[in-house]
Amino acid sequence: MDQSFNYLISPEISKFRNFSPKLKIVILASGEGSNFQKLIDLSNSNKFDIDIKLLITNNSEAGCLLRAKKSNISYKIIQTSDYDNKEYFEDEIINTIKKNDIELVVMAGWMKIMSSKFVNAFKNKIINIHPSLLPSFKGNKAIKQAITNGSKITGCSVHFVEPEVDSGSLIMQAAFSISDQDNIDSISKKIHLLEHEILPKSISQAGYLIRNGFKGND
Repeated sequence: MDQSFNYLISPEISKFRNFSPKLKIVILASGEGSNFQKLIDLSNSNKFDIDIKLLITNNSEAGCLLRAKKSNISYKIIQTSDYDNKEYFEDEIINTIKKNDIELVVMAGWMKIMSSKFVNAFKNKIINIHPSLLPSFKGNKAIKQAITNGSKITGCSVHFVEPEVDSGSLIMQAAFSISDQDNIDSISKKIHLLEHEILPKSISQAGYLIRNGFKGND
């Protein structure tokens, strides 16, 4: 982790949970997939007991596709333009996930707002990473919103997904101060570094809660 700026992560989790068998996850991503790559690296190095069963992307030109191909991870391109309406688009994603016997759905740079039907199909089994300290600055352009509003602190959050956009129980957050020299680009780079830190730990925590029926957090 780059230590060139000060940051705080809460809750601080020092190690990953152990999963046997490995936790089965699907990644939903629309872009370059740097968080996806971090998870691939952790899995390949046997530092994290996850089985990345599948990548689903809604962008046929997304960089995450190249990462999946290079690592021999199954992938499926599901684009809204290929379906008559959003419901059919979401049905295809739902059916694909269910066929792969997934335990946890991880939205890592997934640039689509999903309906209540989708969320309820995997109730308490979807997490999302967002570039703000929720509940502040929901929706898109969160970094720009933080700057425009004169925020002194920003960061990123991982949360369970509920039908309301960028709501749901928080799993972990990372925060840092905004300096006078910061801009959208510099803040974005810092947030990406912190996302790579908290998303795997949040997956670990979410997986633990799911496997234990949300009965404890010891």
